[in-house]
Amino acid sequence: MPEMPRSHDLKAEPRTLARFIPRTVPPALRLPPEINRLDLLHQEGVEALLRELYTLLRDQGITCDVQPPDPAIAARQPIRTIDTILAEKHGTCLDLSLLFCAVCLAHDLVPLLIVLEGHAFVAVSTGRTLQQPHGEGIPAFERGMLTSFDALRDQVPRLYLPVECTGFAAGVGLDREYPEGRGRERRDGCMSFDRAVRAGEEYLDAHIVPAGATPGVAQRAFLYALDIVTLQDQYGFMPVGDTLPGDTRVYLDSAHAEGGGAASVCNQGAGEAAPSALPDADRLYQRSAHAEGGGDARVENQGGSGAPSRAKAHRTYIGSAHAEGGGSASVVNVPAPVSAARVEPATVLAVYAAPTGSAPLHWERDARALREALAPYPDRFRLDIVPLATPEDVQRALVQCRPRYLHLFAHGAVDGVLLDDGEGGRGWKLPYSLLAEMVRATPGLRCVLLSACDSAYAASATGSGEPYLIAMRGQVSDDAAIAFAGGFYEALAVREDTPIEAAFAQGLIRLRLIAPLYADVPLLATGWRG
Repeated sequence: MPEMPRSHDLKAEPRTLARFIPRTVPPALRLPPEINRLDLLHQEGVEALLRELYTLLRDQGITCDVQPPDPAIAARQPIRTIDTILAEKHGTCLDLSLLFCAVCLAHDLVPLLIVLEGHAFVAVSTGRTLQQPHGEGIPAFERGMLTSFDALRDQVPRLYLPVECTGFAAGVGLDREYPEGRGRERRDGCMSFDRAVRAGEEYLDAHIVPAGATPGVAQRAFLYALDIVTLQDQYGFMPVGDTLPGDTRVYLDSAHAEGGGAASVCNQGAGEAAPSALPDADRLYQRSAHAEGGGDARVENQGGSGAPSRAKAHRTYIGSAHAEGGGSASVVNVPAPVSAARVEPATVLAVYAAPTGSAPLHWERDARALREALAPYPDRFRLDIVPLATPEDVQRALVQCRPRYLHLFAHGAVDGVLLDDGEGGRGWKLPYSLLAEMVRATPGLRCVLLSACDSAYAASATGSGEPYLIAMRGQVSDDAAIAFAGGFYEALAVREDTPIEAAFAQGLIRLRLIAPLYADVPLLATGWRG
């Protein structure tokens, strides 16, 4: 059964729209095996690949909604998931733009989401890819977002190809005064790819005015453009449960086979070979053919033509693990001892919230510091970040991520922590008792760290054993919270079974070194009951 549309305030925190764009898509939205994505990119360029992706979406039989699903909602825009769009066969211009962004990401392309008053469309980089995400134009974006229409027009279409995303959907009833309402074919009510590109160019040429200006006839005000890859990779706006391309788990039964034919990755060694959440078209196969537990690994490609390329991976391979040009390739590793079996990293779920009207929390700085503290231990920790979180976001993330550690950065009080309300308001207080109930319902959660002032009131009901609670007695500065977290996680990284009490002691030592005035603020409690 399709999910109900999720709602989002397009103006309260624009960058969180990146959290609605996954990097994996259903099989129906993947190019068929006979179309070689890399050949298209290398031989014909981004436009040729976009044309194929656009055609793939046009074949889905989707209809564009003239109005959002609930026109009575003015401030908040309902947003459908990809599965819901495919099941219901319709979506708003924003739904379709987010869908197009996801399909681009799943095929290694870098999209911009362009949001206007009453409309949205996409522009795709002609020079950047997920494998090479840096390039000209990025400095114009402030933390992944651009609000200057002049700066956008300087880059599109010079660096980005604009695409009107309602074009791949039937657009009956769209206003013909705007570009999305013109040039549709009678056969299915959709635009050709060339017309969709031209419609995007028409918007930039004549149908957009800068923010604050009064729109004329058939014009819309520019709100912002979002660099989705930068927001997800650098600022933590990944969908809950998604992983970044740096994930290095083992592939099983990969359908990559870009040269055509059959492809498989087999792990016959002693180690664990968990399925990867990486996009199946990641050309590097980062360590995927390495058979990390030991034994033999093989990637075979029996179709296509051309010379096999050299492997590009974290370790040295014999021959090519990719075999994208055709033929077969294999990697043989000396079997590893059974004791070398791979242990999945422990997930640290970092949740941030600072509602409108509350004292600002520099969550991006905290997230960066936490990421840097965990980065030296990729085999021990995986970091999932939920910025600007609502209570529903916390509950959903606990269910989907099943973390070992929950680290919550927010404002605390006697009776709870203050989270976002999802509507740009003054927030929603999550009672400690309800947070504790969420924690108890999360299997394997070992410790909750509340980097929130006065959160020690949460320790009113405790027992013994896990889950542990680390909370704050009184005020705590950002620097103090970061210092404690660094010492705490570094101690756990030595051995995952390091006692929480020992890691807590190391956090206090780090705190005394960097912010001694706060050395008595952290509190450790066992068996948290709320």
